[in-house]
Amino acid sequence: KVLTNMKKYDKDGEREVSEFTEDDNLILKGNNLLALHTLKDRYAGKVKLIYIDPPFNTSSDGFKYNDKFNRATWLTFIKNRLEISKELLSIDGSIFISCDDSESHYLKVLCDSVFQEINFVCNVIWEKKFAPQNDAKWFSDNHDHILVYAKEKNLWRPNLLPRSAEMDA
Repeated sequence: KVLTNMKKYDKDGEREVSEFTEDDNLILKGNNLLALHTLKDRYAGKVKLIYIDPPFNTSSDGFKYNDKFNRATWLTFIKNRLEISKELLSIDGSIFISCDDSESHYLKVLCDSVFQEINFVCNVIWEKKFAPQNDAKWFSDNHDHILVYAKEKNLWRPNLLPRSAEMDA
């Protein structure tokens, strides 16, 4: 059900395919829990990186997915996805999970229980706005979080890019 309408993108453009190989990079669009379970048989223990951008649970109507969970339901929703993600990760793999202030601390505790606190790498603060909101009721909400966990932190290493002389300056 998940792997329908598959397309391959390469230097020659887009083309339809009926199957893929284990060397292919995949981008799956759709129900992420169903997609993760679909990949489990073939990719368990082989995935180096998972990025999840779940509903932030803000009760916003601007998205095409449910964003109005009560906290317990939202945590269960996320826990199901984290558990299957952990099965997919290679021993030196990592998962990056986006969230905002409304759920970040609850998500951190949940991730500590799924991945173990010792495998917490960092909380990347992503600046989403570069100017304060003049109409903010309390403080300007100008950042989101990306929680980073490794399956086995002692084996995981970031794939750093070289710095240029301009960056060093």
